Amino acid sequence: MKKVRVGIIGVGKMGRTHIDALRDVEDGIAAAVTDPARLPDAGPNLAREYGLDYEESLESLVARKDIDAVIVTTPHALHAGHAVLAFEHGKHVLVEKPLELTLEKCDAIIEASRRSGKKLMVAQSHRYWEGDAVAKRLLQEGAIGDLIMCRDTLATPGYRRHHPERAWFTDLSLYGPGGLIAWGVHNIDRLRWWFESEAETVFARSFSLRTDIRGDLTSNMVMINFKNGGCAHLWYSEALPPPGWKGFACGAQLVGDRGLMDVDPYNQVKVAREGGAWETVYDIAQVKDPRQKAFSDEVRDFIRCIVDDTPPPVTGEDGRAAVEIALAAYRSSETGQAVNLPL
Repeated sequence: MKKVRVGIIGVGKMGRTHIDALRDVEDGIAAAVTDPARLPDAGPNLAREYGLDYEESLESLVARKDIDAVIVTTPHALHAGHAVLAFEHGKHVLVEKPLELTLEKCDAIIEASRRSGKKLMVAQSHRYWEGDAVAKRLLQEGAIGDLIMCRDTLATPGYRRHHPERAWFTDLSLYGPGGLIAWGVHNIDRLRWWFESEAETVFARSFSLRTDIRGDLTSNMVMINFKNGGCAHLWYSEALPPPGWKGFACGAQLVGDRGLMDVDPYNQVKVAREGGAWETVYDIAQVKDPRQKAFSDEVRDFIRCIVDDTPPPVTGEDGRAAVEIALAAYRSSETGQAVNLPL
């Protein structure tokens, strides 16, 4: 079987991550890279390291007849331009989260996919972290009954302080108004996935907790009411005073009508069925290189939907919905009122 040949758009950490992921995928292969940011030597050096072709421009990469698909790993505000151009050249597209920073740009990507007849998948990688996937399976099996409430958390001392070499993280025209839309969409997406429902209303407060991170909206408290009656509370912050909590705070506590679940995709998943004791059902210590496994599984699903001509497991509409909830949270914080969806 002919392998799906993939071009990588963007040569930062996520570009490298997806190249590594493709090495684990039987039906796909990384073929070329391009660097729209034109960082000095970054693109040629990455291509040389992995034995790939380096294309001097985005246009030359997407024009190649031997490239079947692309993975977009560029700054958030550039996703629409890069993805739409790829669709116009007949490529399938996997876009890193968030899909884009505005609903208009999200819609432009989705419409370009529809016109081209090519696949659009959004890289909401937390669906592939095994702990989150175990939680999803248990919910589907009814382990805690119907999901009623969830408290979700993503809180760290700061992504941008951890990665000062990523200069665009401090350029809000590329990054977005704050970390909720940039990173919190991971949690928003997994909440939609777990509740299996669309959001109905959003109420939020947003804060600029640390002025040393450009004064943008680094921290958020968000209440999401779902159409099926479920309710979630999301606490997001990338500005905790160092050292923050031990490890990477990305946990969730789920309440069903017949039990409880404690989910930490970077540690353990525990379940307490009604009347029973807590039971550990997943431990990350049992998984070799869990981060890379998650991305490999994600890219494998992207390649598989191309080969089998099936719908992507994370659609453009899924990516748009996560962005819409984040934007509703910002609007709620500005107005002091709950915001009804759709926007």
